[in-house]
Amino acid sequence: MPIEVARQLIEEEAKVIDSGPEIITIYEPKDVKPGQISTMGTIASSTLKLGGTVYKVTSDRSKEDKFYIYGNFQWLKTPSFHLVDKMTIGFPSNSGLYLPTSGGTVKQHQHRYSQDPQGNGRSIDYSIKYSPSNWEPSAGVAGSYDLKPSTSHTKYKGTLVNMYMFLNQKMLKMEYGHQRIAGTPSISVYPAGLSITSTPKTDTKSYAFTLSY
Repeated sequence: MPIEVARQLIEEEAKVIDSGPEIITIYEPKDVKPGQISTMGTIASSTLKLGGTVYKVTSDRSKEDKFYIYGNFQWLKTPSFHLVDKMTIGFPSNSGLYLPTSGGTVKQHQHRYSQDPQGNGRSIDYSIKYSPSNWEPSAGVAGSYDLKPSTSHTKYKGTLVNMYMFLNQKMLKMEYGHQRIAGTPSISVYPAGLSITSTPKTDTKSYAFTLSY
């Protein structure tokens, strides 16, 4: 977790509501015929670690609870395709959650792409963005990550965080989308919230949070 994020959580007396990592393997079938490109990809497999934490923090709005959602990913094997991936945090439209805004834009948001060039756990931020790549009212936010070519899987790390206010106990969903062949993952709004659009060229993995208070 970035130092400035940890300090902010301490200042806001954050309490962990739900947390946990998950290591998953994405299987991508090989081409079925020589000389043809399969829309399902050409690499045998790739492994991704996805996890996060939900914090309850001191609210700056009367009669509303405030939560800080922290998600992160790390490739444990170097991905074969270095395109623009995306990660989402979504929630049901009837949850009562909403995004803090000001001046027509979503505020209190951040997503970053980091590198660990030495493989010693000391990450260097490659990019930090304070506006989501996609967002929908009462649905969630998304961050985009421009994967750079590298021979080391330690260069593929990122976080997606955002603050929310809410009225009811609900479930949140975090999702990571890895694009193969060309393009970048698309974002759709489903009844369950903002998510990666499912296509034959996009691998996805979801992680669920339960908010109890």
